[in-house]
Amino acid sequence: MTGIFILLLIAMLLVVKLCKKTLKVVLSAIIVLATIYCAVLSIDINRVESFREPIFNIGRYEEAGLIEYKGLGYRTVVKYAYTANNEQKINSIEMYMFDKCIAGAIE
Repeated sequence: MTGIFILLLIAMLLVVKLCKKTLKVVLSAIIVLATIYCAVLSIDINRVESFREPIFNIGRYEEAGLIEYKGLGYRTVVKYAYTANNEQKINSIEMYMFDKCIAGAIE
């Protein structure tokens, strides 16, 4: 993920240096949006790998013992187990992008 941020920074520097005004504004906006998206994605990946629910989601689907969070281009599936005290405890959490698992944690 750090490599992506470095590539976006290099792209921004090249746009500022080599492009004309209208193209510079459009490309700068695209690069800023891509940087924000990568930051949001890396925060949610970090939370999934540390066994916590994602912060940035736009939808939620619940079933018995399962919650699926929808993000922008990815989804997170959280499976719960019940303890003896009838409390919910996260059993496993996985993040998918294009139906491929990109992050996960299992207890």
